Formats: sequence, C-alpha cells, structure tokens
Amino acid sequence: MYRERSVLVHLVDILRRRRAYVASCFALVLLGTALVTFTMSPVYRAKAIVQIEQPSGFVLRTDVFGAGFTRTVPQEQAEMLDTYPYRSLVDSIVIISEKEGILLSEYKTSEKIRTLFEQILCKTADPLDIEGCILARAAQIEQRNPSVPKEEEDFEQDIQGRLIEDTGLIELFAEARSPRRAQDAANAAALLVVWQNERLRKEEARNTVRFIRNQLEAPGGVKQQLAEADEKLASFQREKAFLDANEQIRALMQQMVELSNRQWQGNLRLTDLRTRLAATRRRLGQEPSTLVSPTIYENPTVQEIKKQLVTAEADLLALQAQFTDEHPHVQSALARVESLRERLRQEAARIESVQRLPNPVHQELYKNVALLSADIVGQEAQMRALEETLRSIRQQMLAVPELEKQLTRLLRQRQALEKRYLFLMERLQEAELTQAVKLGNARVVELAQLPGKRVKPRRILNMLMGTVLGALLAIGFALLLEQIDRRVPSAQQASEWLNAPLLGSIPAVRDGAESPVLNQPAAVEAFRNLRTTLRLSSQSAPIHALMVTSPSPGDGKTFVSRHLAVSIAQSGQRVVLIDADLRLPMQHRFEGIPLSPGLSNLLLGESKLEECLRQASVDNLWLLPAGDVPPNPTELLESARMEEILTQLREQYDMLIMDVPPVEMFADARVLALHSDAILMVLQPGATLRDAALHAVETIHTVPEARFLGIVANRVPVSTNSYGPYHPSVRRRGS
Repeated sequence: MYRERSVLVHLVDILRRRRAYVASCFALVLLGTALVTFTMSPVYRAKAIVQIEQPSGFVLRTDVFGAGFTRTVPQEQAEMLDTYPYRSLVDSIVIISEKEGILLSEYKTSEKIRTLFEQILCKTADPLDIEGCILARAAQIEQRNPSVPKEEEDFEQDIQGRLIEDTGLIELFAEARSPRRAQDAANAAALLVVWQNERLRKEEARNTVRFIRNQLEAPGGVKQQLAEADEKLASFQREKAFLDANEQIRALMQQMVELSNRQWQGNLRLTDLRTRLAATRRRLGQEPSTLVSPTIYENPTVQEIKKQLVTAEADLLALQAQFTDEHPHVQSALARVESLRERLRQEAARIESVQRLPNPVHQELYKNVALLSADIVGQEAQMRALEETLRSIRQQMLAVPELEKQLTRLLRQRQALEKRYLFLMERLQEAELTQAVKLGNARVVELAQLPGKRVKPRRILNMLMGTVLGALLAIGFALLLEQIDRRVPSAQQASEWLNAPLLGSIPAVRDGAESPVLNQPAAVEAFRNLRTTLRLSSQSAPIHALMVTSPSPGDGKTFVSRHLAVSIAQSGQRVVLIDADLRLPMQHRFEGIPLSPGLSNLLLGESKLEECLRQASVDNLWLLPAGDVPPNPTELLESARMEEILTQLREQYDMLIMDVPPVEMFADARVLALHSDAILMVLQPGATLRDAALHAVETIHTVPEARFLGIVANRVPVSTNSYGPYHPSVRRRGS
C-alpha cells in the first residue's frame, strides 16, 4: 500500500534512520581492510622467459615404429608447471641454492645448466635419479623426513606459467615475500624447464637407439634374416648353377600380383555387398507392404453411422434419466447403440481392407534389395573371371622351369629385407647423432632480475575495494535490519505504508501523562491541531460519535481519546467520553472515580444512565466508565441496548468519544464501528508492528460504511513536533 515514491528516496530514508548501524558497519569493514592491508607482508614478483621448440627432424621420424616415445611441446610443458612435482623441485632448488650460496642467474647456457643439476645441486657420483637426489638434499637441509612429501602450503614461493600463443615462449612468474626468493624461484623454474627438456630429449634418443638395435640385432632380426637370405641365394646359385631369371617369369609374376590385388579388392566389395543386402532384407521384413488410407473415417457411410450412433446415445441418456436400466425402453435403446457400434466397426474393417496404399519405404527397400542382388551377381561373375585368369597364369607358370621360380622368390625376399635393413640403419645413425649432440628443445630467453617493487598488497586498490565493499555491506545491513525490524519506523512512513492520512502527531509526555489535564505546551498544541483537523473533517459529514482504537495494546489509544476529549470540551462543546474497553478499562483512573456503575451495568439494565455518567474535572466533559468487566463484552456491545444508549447520548451531547479495544485482538472495534460516525487509529512509531497496523486498517475497511479518518501518531519525539520559540516554555527558557 505504499504511495508512489522513488526507490532512491526510500533508500535514503532507510539509511537516515539506520545511520548509526550503517556508519558502524562501514567503519568496521574499512578498518578491517586497512588492518589486513597494512599488516600484510609485502609480496614480490619476478619473471623469467624460456622458449620451447616443437621437436622435429631425427627423433620424430622414429614414431613410425610405434615405440610411443614422448614428445614435449610448449602447451604440455606449460601445463606441467602447475603440478606438485614441478613445484616441489623448484622449492628444493631454491632451498639448496640459498644454503650453498649458488647464484642461479649465472647459469644460462645448456652446459652450465647441466653442470648445475648433475654436479652442484646433486653431489652424488653418477646418480641414477637426479630429481630424487635434489629432493632428498633439500629435505636434509630443512631437517625433515624425505619420505614425507612437503605440503604445498609450506612452499615459500608461488609459481605460475603462461604460454604466449604462437610463439613457443613461456613466461614463468614467481611470487615470494622477499625479492631474492622471488628471483631465485623464477630462475629455478626456468632452469628446471631447460634441463628437463634436454633430459627427456636424450632419453627419447636413447630409447630410439635401443629400439632400432633390437630390431636389427636381436635373434631373428632384420640383420640375421638378410644374412640367411644371402646364404640361401648363394647356395642356390652354387648348387643349381642358375644365374638369370626369365623375362616371362617377371611379366607373369607382375600380372599375377596385379590380378591378386584385384581379386582381394573384389572379395572385399563382395563381402560389403552381401552385408548391405542382409541388412536391407532385415529392414524390408520389418516394414509393411501397404498402409491404411487416411481417409477411412471420411467415408459417407461411416459418417452416417456415426451420426446415428450419436443420436442413439443421446436418446439412451435421456431414457436413463427417466427410467431404470431394466426398463424395456432403456434396454431397447441399449440394443440399438450396440448394433450401431457393431455396424461402425464392420464398415471400418471393410473400408480398411480395400483402401490401403502401398508403403513407399517398403518399395524403396525392395528396389535396393534388387539392385544389391544384381550387383552381387555381377561381382560374383567378375570374381569367377579373375579366378579363371589366375588359374590360366598358374598353368603358364607351371610350364616355366622350377628353378626360375625359386630364384625369383629368393631375389624378391632378399630385396625386401635389404630395403628394410638400409632403412633401419639410416634411422639408427640419425638417433645416435641426436643422442651425441646433447641438445634440448628448450632454451633460456631471459632470466629473472631482482624485483624492486612489491606487487602485493595493493594498498590503494584494497582501500578502494574496502570502501566499496563497506558501503555495499552497510547498505545491505540497513536493508536487512529494515526487513527484520517490522515496527513502524516513523509517522510519515506509517501514513505511506497504510495509505492513510496522518491527522496528528502527539509528542512523548514524560511527566503527567496520566493527569486529568496536560500541562506541557507541545502536547496541548498537538491535541489542539488534532481537534482542528477533526472539525475540518466534519464539514463534509458531521461527526457526533468518534471511535478511537489502535492495532495492538500499548499504542496509547486511552491517552489520546482522554486528552482529545479534554481539548474538544475546552473549545465549548459538550463531550461524553465513553470507556468502551470492557476488557481492560482505564479511563476511570484519570478522574480517580470508581469503575462501576458504568457502561456494562447500563447494558445489563442494572443501572440508569444518570447514575453512570460522571462529571469530569474539566468543564463540558462527562465520563461514562466501563463498569464491571462482563464475561461477554462483544455480545453486550452488539445488543440493541447499546444502540439505544448511543442514540440517547447523541441527543443530549455534542460529541461522543469512544475508547475501544485494539482491533487486532478483539471484534469489539468492528461492532462499535457500525455505531460511529468516524474512526481514528492510534499507533506508536517505533513500537507498533507494521503488519498489525496494516491488518487493523484492512479490518476497519471491511466494516460497511465505516468512515476511517486516518491515523494519529503517539509518543513522537518532541524535537520533531515542537515549534521551538513559538511555545511559551521555550520563550521563557530563551529569555
């Protein structure tokens, strides 16, 4: 029920009211950010650059043997930088270099890097595991168990790698709390990349040499097979004294080889055709040859039977509504419906049997089966022709002397073995050359320099972020408090929330709140303003009976109704203040009079009106106390006697003001709203719950023809209501 207001205005109002919490939250966040920023140890960053080239040349070509050797490319190397083994090795190198006073920036060439890792960092003679030796030595320096891995959180530096696309360059960043540590970590990471790449390349070359030698020199290898082929050829020539092969044999062999290849390809194609034919036949068996026509239910006969069936079913329903199921008319109608349904099924079956269409999928599959069958027949004919040709060539070769055939076979075997032997020897020489050169595919482009400026913490950026975060958290905290605190924050907010006019704001009265007449100028003036507002409201419709209520107990309805009645009486009108709160009466305490006889005794017929009305301490004001608390207050207020009493009082007095129980708790307020000309709702900002106030206003609006004038804010701070110098008390203090 909010009025149209800008979201920014609402936010500003919330922040204004919650400014203490907002300022505290903002100050805490900003103070925490400053504390963390200015107490955090500085972090320095160093950068080194290495270049990794794509392996090429000799080693790559050994992959044709399927040895599965590893190849290190820039992308793979960049991914290895984030692994624990790599970070652990870098940490160990830095620890050893700091202990031994090794200046890593002096090791840039491949020879120096090899010397560093194999002789300086690891001093064991001819170690089998250099990396394990470096890790063990670092653990010994730190006096920890080498078998227990060091936690990554214990590393004093952080290593990061970034691959520059299309260049093969990897930027290595190291961050540490000291400049020297950052420089050594970045250089150690760069040197480790170069050394590992060289070692992997050498290991790859050794594996290649080992594999090729095994192919050549192992028992039954290529070298032994070639020697055996030479021995067979020499023995054949010595024994048979046969030196030259016949041209006809070579031609027949070439032709036979060509026909054999064609026969092999033909067999493959025939197998493929048969497989496809079997699959097509399976699909053909799954597809129906015909389909039912979609127009079966558009047949005129079917349509006519359906119309008759609908009519018969309607007649049946009408008869069932009049007679039981055993009635002859109902039985006859049921028989007709069943007869029409049977005719409809028979007609549909008859039409379906004659109106079927050929299935296009079945026809296409059938066509494919025919084509594949024809292809198979043609291929089989070709295969038979090839077989006949091969048989003819074999018969021709049988005519050639057996010696020529043996010689040709021996020469062909030796030639194939010789080619393979030469190929392996060429690759062996290339791999041995790669192993002897001792070159890696990585090199140091730039070693790290000693960083002069810290990169963390960024104090200005942190404080800016802390300011923004503090502001956001403070605003969020204020909004959270606004949602948690369901009380009406202020009189203006209550008016907007309830969509009701604010008729007056009564200041908080500390002394004399329960006195018959107020003596504080600010409070007296507030009730005069409220009295004037009511008088202006009565111009359109007279107000003779005014009901004063509240959403919940403790909002001040009794206080407001009492002193409003005093203010109206002081203006010269004859006023009756009716304590209609028969559950917790309070008005009699202002005058110090007995509780009974009063309204409840009057409603029960125990007393007369003249006995119950009491003259108040203010002129023109009479009080009708509540009387004894009855067991059924709502029923008494709903009685016709209550209406008679109010009518009688209207005739004798100018204004009736009724102090009514809270709307939220009892139905008394809705009952008395029927007998009232106007209704005031009293609430207390900072105490009354918004939901209770909203429910109370909505409840009043449910009463037919109820005239809800607005709300009165009670116990508002004086500073927001007083007019300072205009009050006599303030003028006296100023003088």
